[in-house]
Formats: sequence, C-alpha cells, structure tokens
Amino acid sequence: MNPGMRLDTPVDATIVVLAAEARDGRLAICAGAGISIPAGLPDGPELARRLHQRFQRVTGYQCATPDDLLSVADAAAGLPDGLAAVQRVVVELAPFADASPQLAHRLLAVLLAEGALRLLLTNWDDCVERSCREFEHIQPARNEVEAENLRGQFVLKLHGCCTEVDTLLITSEQLCDAPLWTKIYFQAELARATMVFVGIGDIANYAQKRITELAELVEHARVRLVSPSIARNWEGSEWEKLLPHLPEARRIEKTADDFLDELAREWVMGLVAEVKGEATDNPAPWLDAVAESFVCFTSVQALAWLRRAAVGWKVGESVVRAPAAASALEAIGLLARCPESTCVADIRFVPASAVLVGDERLDLLLCADRQTPRDIEHAATERARRVAGRLGPQDGLHILVAAGSVRGPKPRELEAIDVLDPDAPVDDLIGGDRRVPVRLTYVDDVLEAA
Repeated sequence: MNPGMRLDTPVDATIVVLAAEARDGRLAICAGAGISIPAGLPDGPELARRLHQRFQRVTGYQCATPDDLLSVADAAAGLPDGLAAVQRVVVELAPFADASPQLAHRLLAVLLAEGALRLLLTNWDDCVERSCREFEHIQPARNEVEAENLRGQFVLKLHGCCTEVDTLLITSEQLCDAPLWTKIYFQAELARATMVFVGIGDIANYAQKRITELAELVEHARVRLVSPSIARNWEGSEWEKLLPHLPEARRIEKTADDFLDELAREWVMGLVAEVKGEATDNPAPWLDAVAESFVCFTSVQALAWLRRAAVGWKVGESVVRAPAAASALEAIGLLARCPESTCVADIRFVPASAVLVGDERLDLLLCADRQTPRDIEHAATERARRVAGRLGPQDGLHILVAAGSVRGPKPRELEAIDVLDPDAPVDDLIGGDRRVPVRLTYVDDVLEAA
C-alpha cells in the first residue's frame, strides 16, 4: 500500500484552498469505484463480464453488450425475480467485503473522523468503514432509516453497500430514479459545499441533472474533479458535457491517493504551524525540534497517532484542531529541553501514540476537557493495559496526560498493571505475572513549570 509522503512535503495551491473550505465545514467528497481498483476490485467492464458469464447459466438471459455493466444488469434484472438475483450474485463476484483498504480509504476515514469533510460513496465495498476499525468506528448510512437516525459524521452510501445487498443500485432504472433520500443528501451537499469528485467516471442520471441545474445557477458549480487522466480525456467526456466551462484549475490531474494525501497533509500541518508558532520571529528551539520530528510522519500516520491518543472524541470532532493536541506537542518539546543549556534531547515519535524523549518512552493520552480524577484513572488504566499487553513486562510506564481542567486532585500514579510475560516458560505462567508501575505527567503542569 502507498504509505503517503512526509507531512512537510509541499502541496499545490488548490489543496490550500480546499483545506480552508474543510476548516470552514464546506467540503464534501463524492468518491466512486475508482478509489477501490488498487484494492483488487474490478472496474465496471470487468465486473460486467463476470456478471454476464454468471447469468449465461440462467434461463432466459440474453445480453449483446457483455462489457457494459448497466446493460448486463438490466438484462438480468428483467428476468422473474431478476433484480434480487443480480444484487445477490454481484457481491459474490468480487471481494467487496474483504478487500484490503488502501491509502485513499484510510485517508477518507480519518478525514471524515476529523470532521474535515462530508463523504458520499457510490461504490459498494466497505473499505472505508473497515480501514480504521482498530481505533475508530465509521458508520455507514445505507438506507433511508440509517440516514435519518445516525448522528454526527457518517458515510453516505448513495448506491448501497455490499453489507446490505437489497440496497445495491445497479440497473438503469434504479440509477435514473434513485431513492429519494440519496437525491436529497446529494443535492444538499452539492448545493452547500465545494464538491470534489474522486474516482467517478460514470455519473448517475439523478446526479447529472442536479449538477447541470447547479451549473446554471452557480459559477463553475463549486466543483472539483480529480483524475490522473482528466486532461487527456476531457474532450468528449461526460464531465465536459455536464460542465463545459469548468476551468482547468478545477480539473485536478492526480490519483486519489495523491490528492487525499495532500489534503490530509495540509490539514495536519495547521497543527504543526501552531506548535512552531510561525507567527513569531524567534520560535523556541524545543518547539522546532518537536515539529521537525512530528513531520517525519505521513498524514495517515499522524492522524492515526492523534486519534488513537484521544479519549472521548466522537467521529466528526477534530483532534488536530483541539487545543489539547497543540499543548501536548509543546509539552513534549519542553520535556526534551535541557534546562542548563539550549540543547534538546532526541525526539522520536512512535506510531502507537507514543514518543521517545531521549531514552524515555511517553505514551500520550488526550482527554476531553473537564475530567474527574476517576475519569482520568480509568482512561489511563485502560491505556496502560493496552500498552503493557503489547510491549510485555516493563520496568514502568509513563503516560503524558492532556486533560484540560481536572475537577479534583490529579492522580499521579496508578495501581501497578498486571502483565503476563508472553515469552515466559509454560511452567512459570502460574504466578508469573509482573506488576508494572504507571506514572502520570500532566501537560498543563509541564507548561506551567516552563
């Protein structure tokens, strides 16, 4: 999988514009099957051929254009109970529910979790929803009931999802007269936000109509198109017919991976700029040091690092833009500072929401504001157990806590965590637990002491 570029890799000016739209809550991305081809899922013609071959064994099926998915689906759906058969067969022809999420999927998931965008998907796979399960639960809206009941940020599965086959839109009739809820959400996002289309070649009829209507009312329709071949394939394309006057600057010739990686880098670099204090003429050397170390991350690594560290943040609430994140990075820089000189200890960030300051490991815990001591103890204990369970027996764990205001005395130590040594001989397992002490340091205490 493409890992993405370092955070401080330069981005294009159009990305700066879109990141500003994201910060203002006015960015929507409509992504299609093109983002999932790198995951091993077939494109439209290949899926059409597989579906055609499967239905050649079905009585009454005939189709003269086996490379056209709509034609194959229409022919199969015209049989008695054909639509249900198509919906059930098509999800068996490719690993829609098992394909390995790629960089674009992970970036869409973490940017959605950050509240940086609204996400509409026309592909059937659930790679986005599965891509960050170890630390985030991204919910899909696959039907009208879910779209109505879900709160916060979620993925709008406009053409259905492989996890609920009855929702799949695949025939010409379905895509021409899509369910009302999909039309409403699509129209609302297109009308209120800058809409970026990524990985979409064929545009459904309901979408074509709305894009054309909006283009007549709003200059350039606030649309961006992302495709690695958009320049050479523009003339005669469906997009040229819909948006003939779309400026070249809004036709972004990039892969989905590269575009989303740039967008995510610009989103995270706002935090780095805040930490470095770029508005000041003489930034502190320890702040430069922590920023220079942090930008060694890729965008997806940085976002995963921050969101894994966070406790109490919902999907749609940004950790990058939270004051606690900037304060935590500043505290790390201060802990690396040598009081007797201008020297700064070596700072190395660890993907599992930890940082090495010199030879000492600190595990970061970002808590929502106004915590009770009991809340902090519980969150820190859970974090310590996960860390100790992963690392095995340690001499001790040190957790750096960003908790804002604490309503009561701050706990400074936790009861020792029981850890079973995974390398201990079987005979030693009984009574072989080791007690690992846990120490807590608070970000606000570090900042005040400085």
